Amino acid sequence: MASRENSAIAILLRVLPPEFHVEPRADAVDVSLGTRRWALQPIWAGEGLPADIRRIRNDVLHGPAGVHGLPVIAARRMSSGARDLLDESQLSWVDASGRASIVIPGEVYLARLDPVPADAGRPFTWSGAARAVAETLLTWRVRHRNNVPDSIGRVGAIAEAADVSVAHAARVLRQFDEQGYTAKTGAERGSTATRELRDPGRMLSDWAGQYALKDRAPAADFHVPWRDHAQSLSLIASSLSALDWALTGAAAADRIAPFLTSIPTVDVAVPFSALAEARRTLSSHEDVHEVERGGRVRVFTADEYLFGLTDDQRGIRVASPVRVYGDLLRERGRSVDAAEHLREVAIGF
Repeated sequence: MASRENSAIAILLRVLPPEFHVEPRADAVDVSLGTRRWALQPIWAGEGLPADIRRIRNDVLHGPAGVHGLPVIAARRMSSGARDLLDESQLSWVDASGRASIVIPGEVYLARLDPVPADAGRPFTWSGAARAVAETLLTWRVRHRNNVPDSIGRVGAIAEAADVSVAHAARVLRQFDEQGYTAKTGAERGSTATRELRDPGRMLSDWAGQYALKDRAPAADFHVPWRDHAQSLSLIASSLSALDWALTGAAAADRIAPFLTSIPTVDVAVPFSALAEARRTLSSHEDVHEVERGGRVRVFTADEYLFGLTDDQRGIRVASPVRVYGDLLRERGRSVDAAEHLREVAIGF
């Protein structure tokens, strides 16, 4: 908790103008200008996605008393949807890019909408191993739903599922402990050490925010002469039956938690080693042609661990709701709305 409070306070301090006299405390910041004084209490909201803001907003507006002073919601980067939610509720906010909206009615109005350089040297980074371990833990949590065990598993089991070494998994889990995502419950160290997943909602938002930062180009695009995505699914299922593959994106969300009224593209993931065979088998159909971009069927490559986290949805192999959520956020537009619906209906945190 302390690291999150410190992060929120550091972000708030960076946006306060130099004319203010500022006195940071353990969980708040006292601000004065002449004879007037105010207390600002930053509240950490992780990556700043709408789901995070709804949770924090409800806690602030309807939760038990515990906020002393003006609440200021802090996040790494507040999304436009999150800002709209906060503005509707007349809540102040800041983010690490330097944007801010802090309002003390009749006293202070502070708006910073242009980013300022962020501080460098953040100790925790989302490495490939960290993303794999987080996605594995989050997927297991979704599968357990209301029957969540006391422990998320031994380090050895996590390492095997995430396709990383035990030493690498243990290092990542120690970092997760420091971030407050997990807490150790077993042995002090070694392969028998276990963890509790303490904050899955924040972990999901942080993981998804990092996952969606960089656009991912398809490895192959295919034109098909039909618009019916169900026909494309039939083509994929028959063509790739001998390979590892998983449906993701809008078509996968439609099978898990329908929301969009149309599915313009069908996205499928295959292992790197299976890409050449997937291209060959799909192109072998008379009406299917590989194109440079804009195909109605898109093939992406993914790490091997993804295919151990898939589910069968009405006869189609579908990526976990966690991965589908991340892929929808990458697409932006209406896909972001579909992602939030998927999170609410199928993920639940």
